Amino acid sequence: MSEAAADSRWVIVLSDYRAVAPPGVDAATFAEACLTDSYEAIAAMSGVRAGLAGDSPVLEEIRWPEDVLINSDGRSALAVVDRLAAGGHDHPPTVLIMIPADVPDLPEMIIAKIARALIRADVALAPQLGGDGPAVDGLAAAGVRLPWPDWLDRDLDLDHDPYAELSDLAPRRNLVVHTPGWHRLRSPDSVCRLDPGLEGWDNLRLLLSE
Repeated sequence: MSEAAADSRWVIVLSDYRAVAPPGVDAATFAEACLTDSYEAIAAMSGVRAGLAGDSPVLEEIRWPEDVLINSDGRSALAVVDRLAAGGHDHPPTVLIMIPADVPDLPEMIIAKIARALIRADVALAPQLGGDGPAVDGLAAAGVRLPWPDWLDRDLDLDHDPYAELSDLAPRRNLVVHTPGWHRLRSPDSVCRLDPGLEGWDNLRLLLSE
């Protein structure tokens, strides 16, 4: 894949979707470890440009030199798009995928499925899954084909899955799709969903072993 093609797909961590610590673990330390692991899960991917959005000084500390840091609302997809439009990038994205900061073990497959879906769809949503598989009301990732669709008159809140509403709003229902989902660490007991056999989430793994 050419450098321009890779730069056309951007994956941004919205840093203000903070993970919730289990009992006995410092909340700030836990959230920072999850943020770092969530970012590093995408920073190592080929074929995409990774980045972080928000205004915390921690973001500059964990950012890889070649990746982007977007000083914007760390919960808003629209704020990221506005900052990108003002940034004058040589290769502005044609696909923007956003993930929360509480998916430290997110597999590359989730991002790949969204990117593939956006070849034809305008919006692709990866639902948040519960511990035993069924979806709950949230998103593990969300992708939008850019420029921002004219019919999409709202921001995307990763703590809510808007599939039903957006399907009704879109000019054609197939412009909004669900892709495979993943779990998030939004509650104190959600840490049990992490699979020790999966590679990654090294910072969180170390923290929980102390």
